[in-house]
Amino acid sequence: MAAGLLLLRIVVGLLFAAHGLQKLVGWFGGAGLEGTARMFDRAGLRPGRVTAPLGGVAELAGGVSIALGFLVPLGAIAVLLMMAGAVVAVHGSKGLWNTNGGSEFPIVLGSAALTLTLTGPGRWSVDHLAGLTLAGWWWFAAACAITAIGAAVDVAMIRANRMRGPSNTKAMPQVHDRIPERHVAR
Repeated sequence: MAAGLLLLRIVVGLLFAAHGLQKLVGWFGGAGLEGTARMFDRAGLRPGRVTAPLGGVAELAGGVSIALGFLVPLGAIAVLLMMAGAVVAVHGSKGLWNTNGGSEFPIVLGSAALTLTLTGPGRWSVDHLAGLTLAGWWWFAAACAITAIGAAVDVAMIRANRMRGPSNTKAMPQVHDRIPERHVAR
């Protein structure tokens, strides 16, 4: 079981850490802070110049926490909040399946992080070496409650920003925003 939890932690944790680095510094094909801030602004998570660095740090720190097995429930909560925000702001309106840009991927990653609040990080972890037992139904319930509150805040923020109208930030062009060449008048 320890090897399975280690594998899960490393894969999920490093994926989250990489997503954080995409947001913060533009590594791995990411947009960096400026591009991520514009994306967050467009999604209604304004002001992007504040929410983008917070999101990047949550994914980076949460991912490192999970990968190392250090204070795992706190790392899981950080990434769960990000996945709830991704579903609410971007993916939820596109259905379930990832092929349509839906919620499948954030749900799977969030579920893996949530699972670690129940099981703990396993024997091969910093928490185990430090003698910390931070797992179980209480941590699971706390993670679910905090994530639900975070999702509700995201929904409220998006609704409030939609009522205020578009942001002053220049929108980054998206693939689906471009007019296909065959439709351009000649």
